[in-house]
Amino acid sequence: MKRTILCFLLAAIFLFGCSEGLKGVESDFTIKVTGGDQLPFSGHYTIAGTGAMPKPVQVTGKAPAEFAGKGLAAACVIRKTTAEGTLKVEILHGKEVVSTAETTAPYGIITLGKIPDTNSIINQILGKILG
Repeated sequence: MKRTILCFLLAAIFLFGCSEGLKGVESDFTIKVTGGDQLPFSGHYTIAGTGAMPKPVQVTGKAPAEFAGKGLAAACVIRKTTAEGTLKVEILHGKEVVSTAETTAPYGIITLGKIPDTNSIINQILGKILG
């Protein structure tokens, strides 16, 4: 029953524009792609905020590269498009690295994500509602 109430409450907040008041809890995220110089990669990332459901952003490029935005959480799937070299991907929250992975596998894939911290305002509200 509590989950039904929670889902209804969250849907109401996001559908009726109250999410504008939550914009202050969003923070800067950067997805940093490094590795071998000019290492080709492709994939997608998303930085989820308080607005509408985010759509993944398709990216193709060569290392080094950075993708930034404001939100509550960030996630990415980045793939080497070559057999050689080392690919490293980091998610930065502000200037702090919060998630990182590296691969040397041929055509290796890196999947990373960063959700709000357990003591964030969002998680505190959810904790109060769910008990």
